[in-house]
Parts: sequence; C-alpha cells; structure tokens
Amino acid sequence: MKKYFKLILFSIFILALVIRWWYLPANAISFAYDQARDAYVVGEILSGDLKILGPSVSGIPGLYHGVLYYYVIAPAYLLGHGSPVAVAYWLSFLGSLGVFVVYLLSYALTKKIWPSVISALIFAFSFEASQYANLLTNASLAVLFVPTLYLGLYLWITKKSKWAPVITGLGLGLSLQSEIAMAYHFIPVAFWLYLYRKKISWTEVGKFLASFLLATSSMILVEIKFGFKGLSGLAYLFSGQDAIAQARELGDIFIIYLNQLGRTLSYTIFPLSVVLGGLLGTGTILYSLAQRAKNNDSGSPSWQAFLATYILAHLVALPFGGTNMKHIMVGAAAGISVFTGIFLWNNFGRRKFLLALIVIGILSANLFKIARENVNGQTIFPLQIDLVLSKELSAIDYTYQKANGKEFSINSLTSPLFVNTLWSYLYNWYGNQKYGYLPSWRGKDQIGSLGNNLSSPDKGVKTHFFIVEPTYGIPELYVGYAFGEEDSRSSLVEDKSFGDIIVQERKIND
Repeated sequence: MKKYFKLILFSIFILALVIRWWYLPANAISFAYDQARDAYVVGEILSGDLKILGPSVSGIPGLYHGVLYYYVIAPAYLLGHGSPVAVAYWLSFLGSLGVFVVYLLSYALTKKIWPSVISALIFAFSFEASQYANLLTNASLAVLFVPTLYLGLYLWITKKSKWAPVITGLGLGLSLQSEIAMAYHFIPVAFWLYLYRKKISWTEVGKFLASFLLATSSMILVEIKFGFKGLSGLAYLFSGQDAIAQARELGDIFIIYLNQLGRTLSYTIFPLSVVLGGLLGTGTILYSLAQRAKNNDSGSPSWQAFLATYILAHLVALPFGGTNMKHIMVGAAAGISVFTGIFLWNNFGRRKFLLALIVIGILSANLFKIARENVNGQTIFPLQIDLVLSKELSAIDYTYQKANGKEFSINSLTSPLFVNTLWSYLYNWYGNQKYGYLPSWRGKDQIGSLGNNLSSPDKGVKTHFFIVEPTYGIPELYVGYAFGEEDSRSSLVEDKSFGDIIVQERKIND
C-alpha cells in the first residue's frame, strides 16, 4: 500500500476532476447577474483597470469580500475568450486539489494511510464539493482554503512542521478573502492556540500574523483607502441593525443551525435524503465525541474534538446574520469527509467487507445525486432557478435564428429588476462571436450598470424579443408592468420557453 499510495491518491484526484467536469461540455453551470457582473469586472482588469475591491456582501453596507477571486479567474476568462465554462473548468481543478489537503489532514490526525484514502475518496465524490466546484462565485475558493487552515493549525499545535504557523495564517487569510463570513474560523483557531499556548512561541505567532496580514493585505488596503467602511459594516452586524438577524429569536437560531448543519452533512454523507443524511452525520459526530469522552487522555488533541470545532464552528456567526448567509458552511465538506473517513476506519476497519459496502454506499449515493442534479447547474444554492448557461445560450440562439440575420432589439425582465447585465454579457460574449452582430436595446435606461453597451434601435427595426427570467422573487406588480409595457408597443408573435426562461418574439407596432 505504501508503495502505491501516491498513485492511488493521484487517481482519486483525477476521479474528482472527471466527476466535476462531467457536465461542463453541456454548459451545465448556473450563470446569473452576479456571475455576469464578475465577468465584466474581470474584463476591466484584463484591460488594465486593476481592482482592489472585491464583490460586495449582500445586505451589509460597506462590507466586501476580498478581491482575490477576480484575479484567480482572470486567466481562465482570458484564455477562454470570455467563456464562463473555461472558468468553471479552472475552479473545478482548484477545488479538486482539496483531495490532497483532505488526505494530508486525515493522515496528520491518524498517521494511517487507509482512513486518509477513504476520506479523500469521500471528498472526491461529495455532492456538495461537486456543486461548489463549478459555482462561479468567490466563496468557491474557500473549499480549498478552509481545510488548508485546519491542516496548518493541527500541524502547529502538535509541533509537526515549522511551516505550520505560515500555513495557518495563509489558510485563514485566504478563506477570509474568499468569503468574509469565514471570519468565524478565528474562534476555533484562538481556542486551540490558547489551549496549547505553552507549546507556542511568540516567533510562531509572529509568522502566523505576518502570513495572515499578507493574505488579507488587499482587504486592509481597501479599508484604508475607503475610510474603514468595512468596520462600519461589521458594526452594522454586531449592533443588531440587520433586519433579518434582528427578527430571529433564540429558538430560531438553534433550529436554523441544526438545519444548516444537517443539510451540509447530508450533502456529503447521504445526499439522497437531507433528513437521513443529517441524522447519520449528526449521530456520527455525537457518538464519536461520546467515545472520546469515555477514553479521555492527555497529549495531542483528539481527532474527534479537533474536527468537531471545524465542522460545528459556524454557530458563533448565526446571531450576527449567519442565518441568512448562503455560504456560511463553505469548506465544511472537507472536514466532514475527514471525520467520516476516520470514523468508518476506527469502527469498521477490522470488518473490511462491511467497511467496503458502507464506503461504496456513500460514494454511490453521492454519484447518483450528482448525475441527477449537476446537469441543472448548482441547484443547492439559492440562485435563480433555471438560469443555467445551456438554457440561456439556447434562448440567445433562438433570437438570432428567428431574426434570420436581420437587426433586432431586445428587452428583459430580470433580477435585479430591469438590470440587463446578464443578457448584455451573454450577447457580447456568445451572440456577437457566433453571429457577428449585437441586438439593440429597447428597455429601461442602463446608465451606471455594467454591460451598458447595447445601442438604441433604429426606427426601421421591427423584430423584437422580450426575455423573461424566472419571476420568483420579482413582485407581481413589476411583472405585470413589464408585460403591459411590451403589449403597448408590440404584438406577440410567438412564445418560447427554455426551462423557466421565456422568450417572446414580438413585432414592434407601426
């Protein structure tokens, strides 16, 4: 086994890539306003307009994620000539590197190859990890950085690597760059460093702080340049001004916590049933902690306690808006994979046939879920349903084919309301490259919006298309208003649906 474990580990990595890349040739990625906005920002960077400000944090004024994500995906957009699919391939590759981090973390905790291989396998097949792999958002980078943080932390408190403080600082800082909500991981880091403070030197603390400051330097620069707006955003959170957080009661917090935890556990352990998977995962953690309590001894931290602080840590964020953060547990899949792999080996390692059946069951359940869901994009995240690139491109093809080479205009009903950034990007990247010309814009003024580059139509342009995104979340008043506006200036020729995306072919009235 020792002779071939590197080959086995590399094979698991390749397997993870295959699983994550399987549906990319079919353009099966979610692509909505946020993704188009980021694509435009990256385009500005590639044109020489360098950025230090990352994506804004939804609902929290003055708070921004790090800018790292833009620079990570910039080469993929450059080499892919603006293709979001090229970015998905690149992010999937980076996310799949988590296989090695998961293996190393499991091996550091156990000093055994087999549980580490099992952990890496579970992560490779994890439904949640596969969903994050192709998710074009800043948080997807945390899938790699969060477990790297805990690998460094464990190596540090057990004195197994002189580079451990640096790895910990970089892991924490880069996690924060990826998703500002990952700041709650400060709590487990502080807890373990305090618990093992007698083994930690001030020199190591200095290395940790220096590497953390390096990793977050762009965020610090943003604070200095823009008058510490991020601090006001944090004050907004901690002072209870957030309306959603303010409306939560104590019971709500614990119910939401259990639901978030159960859902995340199930997406790696048994994604076919959120309830059963959540119960299995929660039961595994509680049983393992109870086992550890019975066999309490001193020395190195137990794998049960260490991984529990990793997986359960987001509780501290819930009173401060964490109940409404869709990526609050990003990166947890790696910790869950390690916990599950070690648990299975410790409890079933002597019964190899039963162990193999359980592992095959976990992998099969995840693979079945991936085959069923990933063709529809990133379905576990609350993006707009059916805003999948494959359907969007089919809708664009339809408009060009119906126009038959003639000039045409478009309007769109979107979320955010009346902001055409998404469709402007798709027409500029895909439509213009494939058909050689752009439609004109016959909708609300787009001044100040990214993608405001479609010209007004000439008087002779009669062919018109009204693109309607899925209307979930758009007030009925505005839906009716948009359709009424179209009816007042054009007549309906044909309705065509691409999933929940509707394209109306219309003729402008004389």
